[in-house]
Amino acid sequence: MTLLTDEQLANIAHDYFLSKLNIAEISKKYNLSRYLIAKAIEEAEDKGIVKISIYQSPKRAQKLEREFQRLFGLKEVYILEDKETKNQDNEMIVNYAAKQIQNYINSAHVVGLTWGTLIRDIIDDFSAETRDDLTFIQLLGQVVNASKRKQPLIQHAANKFSAKCLTFPAPLYAIDPTLVKKVHQEPYYEYIEKYFSQLDLVFASIGTVQSLESGQFFMDYYADKLFTGLEKNQLAGIIFGRPYDIKGRFYSPIEPHISGISLSNIFAIPNRFVIVRNRFKEDALLGALRTGVITHLITTSGIAERVLHKNDTL
Repeated sequence: MTLLTDEQLANIAHDYFLSKLNIAEISKKYNLSRYLIAKAIEEAEDKGIVKISIYQSPKRAQKLEREFQRLFGLKEVYILEDKETKNQDNEMIVNYAAKQIQNYINSAHVVGLTWGTLIRDIIDDFSAETRDDLTFIQLLGQVVNASKRKQPLIQHAANKFSAKCLTFPAPLYAIDPTLVKKVHQEPYYEYIEKYFSQLDLVFASIGTVQSLESGQFFMDYYADKLFTGLEKNQLAGIIFGRPYDIKGRFYSPIEPHISGISLSNIFAIPNRFVIVRNRFKEDALLGALRTGVITHLITTSGIAERVLHKNDTL
């Protein structure tokens, strides 16, 4: 067989699988025999240049979904039956969440998000579209110890839809609350805040105390000042930058120190998706559900059962 580079194999495979050209058309395009085109497609699969997957809709645990709606007053609950492995669960959650959230984005004009590896994975799984009438909004400032990425998450989301985006270039927490007030008085931030009341949808994940502790700079310079008199074991999780306990009570003293969207604006958003794929976040998820800040939940049956067991024991 004529030796073809990986790039040539990829181009032929793209024409065949995505552009839907037939072998005769591709043969003419590249001036190669039909036999060689067919062999090139096979080689592209053998070398992993082409990966074929067949999507099967996950099974949903409807009994658990009804129980969560009853207990926590959720609009919609998607609890997916566990797969055989953790990797399969992770892939299932990301794929399913991307499809459900994109369904809502299709009719939205202003969408908010925060940060996190899970959110990035979901954005990666969105189908590319062109939406000139869509704006993504960064809801909060950035954690001071956050690792620098090649591309901001908000820009990554906007690129998927060829949409507009507005960043919030400020620290998430400031020890001096007057700094937060001054930031919010700047013309740019006053402009962003007008969008906060127009949000149609927000999607987010939840954090834990351990996620805060992973940032040494934050722990050294901010934690003691922001969480004065608060024991770590009192915190169940963090959502939208706000710590809360397992009873769903937000730690209100931190509110003046947060740069970004207010709690009242968050609760006014009609669709607030939260996605959880970590099986050890049952305390964080239970506390978040009790805050009332979640309207739409996507998780697995194993995590859901842990949450119900914890709820029963309390």
